[in-house]
Amino acid sequence: MENNIEVEHRGTLTKENFDTLKKFLEKEGKFIKEKDRFSVIYFPRGKERLGVPKSPLDLRVRITNKKSEIVMKYGKSSGADARKEFSFPVDSNQFEEATEFLFYLGFYYGALQATKTYVYMYKDIEFAVVNAPAFGYYFEAEILTDKESIKSANEKIMSVMKELDLNVLSEKDFYKWLEELGSNTKFRFNFKKEKFSNIRKRFVDYF
Repeated sequence: MENNIEVEHRGTLTKENFDTLKKFLEKEGKFIKEKDRFSVIYFPRGKERLGVPKSPLDLRVRITNKKSEIVMKYGKSSGADARKEFSFPVDSNQFEEATEFLFYLGFYYGALQATKTYVYMYKDIEFAVVNAPAFGYYFEAEILTDKESIKSANEKIMSVMKELDLNVLSEKDFYKWLEELGSNTKFRFNFKKEKFSNIRKRFVDYF
């Protein structure tokens, strides 16, 4: 069976906890890669508002280490979730064209995010330790699995998180956190009012 279900737990970190977790994973885990990522994160069609809408559809165009893709995750989002993920590579020279393509499908409003991420493997779990400038620090613990193994993947992640004294966000706290992140209007976009080419100038280092 194909492993295309992303079981992911996430939680916020202080700067001190970010440094501590990163140092631990560097010593006890296996370093995988460093990621510089810029994402255009879409809200559901017709949802033009400052709040973060609850939707099973998570659609974004992103560029990671100069490589671009359209990504869609489908399923309920929370501090701990299991969602099906689809990824379609896009030539980085066509990043703006990808946003235009989605614009004509009715997706034009949402949030921008720029992150610096350190990825490690620890006990067969992928840990991403993330620094999001202007937003703060957080972690993601992920196992890519199939539908039949979601429960065991969740249990494994929770066991290791307990070992590391990490706390997953509850659904309520997860959306509260997203609301706080999304309250910064400098990181919102509306392609009915602004072209992506103008936004790109602010994040040119990622391209």
